[in-house]
Amino acid sequence: MIFVPLDATGVSRQRYDSVGGHLSQRGSLFFDDVRVPLDHQIGEEGTGFVGAMQSFDFNRALIALASIGAASQSLDETVEYAKQRHTFGRPIAKHEGVSFQIAEHLALVHAARLLAYEVLARADAGLPHTTEAAMAKWLGPKLSAEAVHACMLLHGWSGYGNDMPFSQRMLDVMGLEVGDGTPEIMKAIIARETFGREFAAYK
Repeated sequence: MIFVPLDATGVSRQRYDSVGGHLSQRGSLFFDDVRVPLDHQIGEEGTGFVGAMQSFDFNRALIALASIGAASQSLDETVEYAKQRHTFGRPIAKHEGVSFQIAEHLALVHAARLLAYEVLARADAGLPHTTEAAMAKWLGPKLSAEAVHACMLLHGWSGYGNDMPFSQRMLDVMGLEVGDGTPEIMKAIIARETFGREFAAYK
């Protein structure tokens, strides 16, 4: 690993125009004949790849938690909305078709949060956490997208409007499904770590 100042000669950047994730810019870095001093090396020579892979495992838990945060906020808002919104003379929270949906998503999102916490706890303890990180990264965004989608629908047409937060959160979570490895990559990692590398679809 090496540290490269972004203002170094030969470094250029391209920003991506994404539908979501506007608070965190995505893009590409280009290095054209960039010279880096020897003292900009991070860690021992030959250990960069291992360090990068370890950072992926840690960051996947954070991505899961970012997704879960969007879902939790949406569910909290929908709970309050369901208490206030009346149809046929009573709050929609009294309709099991509404309250049971929210209850299910609350339980699933809570389970995904605990899985992400396990990844971080194992990392803090110096224990292997590649499998759990892939599980959290697959499960967190998946369940979060489903929860935000349900909240949007439970708000009716108003939930679909740009003056409500749900559509943007959906787009943001979809981006988090892709970041640091797609759902298919996460499943491949879980399978590889479960069955052994000799059974992996890729090495």
